[in-house]
Amino acid sequence: MKLYIMKREALETLKANLSVLYGKYYTEKTNRWIYDICGEEPFAEFKDITEFSLADLDSDLTPGEIDLYNCKIIYEKLQFLSESQASDERLWAGLTNATFYEYMRKRWGYGYGKKPKSAEKEVGAILTRFFYKSSGRSGFYRNTLAKCWWVGHNTYDFSNTGNHFESLDIIGSNDLNSKINEFFYNFTFSSNSDIMAAIIDALRKFKEEGKRILVREHIRPTMSYLNAVGGSVVLDCLEKEEIARIFSDAVDAIMQGDTPILNFDVNINSESEDMDYSDDEILEAENLLDLPEVTMGCKVVIWNANRETKIYKYDLINGALPKTVEIFTGHKVGDTIELSGQQWKREDVIL
Repeated sequence: MKLYIMKREALETLKANLSVLYGKYYTEKTNRWIYDICGEEPFAEFKDITEFSLADLDSDLTPGEIDLYNCKIIYEKLQFLSESQASDERLWAGLTNATFYEYMRKRWGYGYGKKPKSAEKEVGAILTRFFYKSSGRSGFYRNTLAKCWWVGHNTYDFSNTGNHFESLDIIGSNDLNSKINEFFYNFTFSSNSDIMAAIIDALRKFKEEGKRILVREHIRPTMSYLNAVGGSVVLDCLEKEEIARIFSDAVDAIMQGDTPILNFDVNINSESEDMDYSDDEILEAENLLDLPEVTMGCKVVIWNANRETKIYKYDLINGALPKTVEIFTGHKVGDTIELSGQQWKREDVIL
């Protein structure tokens, strides 16, 4: 089975002319028309892989069950992709318009009884499903096949040899697209594997207790609340159990008709923050100590001239060190760094 990417020229030609071409997806059973429009070979071979099929559209599967299955199969078979490759619109445009062109038409009813709406709505829908309507997260969490890879990528557990997709099963197929929006698209912090694992742990608990968690009523306001919590507490620095508890407590409060309240105190070196030491006094005290260096997995506490304090977790996310914390590499307590145009001093390293 061959994977194809769509050439940049073909991609731009099709997207620029979709207002007059969108009807082709309804009338053309094969993608031969793309070759005719572009006037040359619109696709380039990317890689040979083991053949696989997507969810059976002739079965009794619900749309959510179809997407859940496709999240598993697409990520499992295309796990070799890097995040950079999986972000490339040309790859997914190739899959939707070449490898799985006929599948995509059937999945969305083009030529299978669905009637075209206004040109504006049709163009918007096709841009979203077959291409990227917008760049970045908005693109790959909307494209029909790209979103499946990214959801699989963010839930796949290499350590769970019994079921690598247990987290995805806990999320469940019911109203899956709405859950994808809330968990992976609307809030960027869920791309942190530790935070997502904490949310999954909370959902597992509710599932074991037989409580039904709804997207609109429970998940959406809880994710908004967790995002608000992140405005005062650096979520990356909290333990997984703490994040799971915050999430669970918020859902419980909403179920009871209450407004969730954060019951969590962060107190890092509160005494030293109240003391008015000069920079020279702090440096002198630090020179008497065997100061710890920044090491993988630690939490780095920094402060600026206004005595504002921030905490960062120095650890890998999705196998790479985030750009934000790379500046801490090789440094120790007392060192000064520049962050967001300000000078910050390392106050502590919590191991």
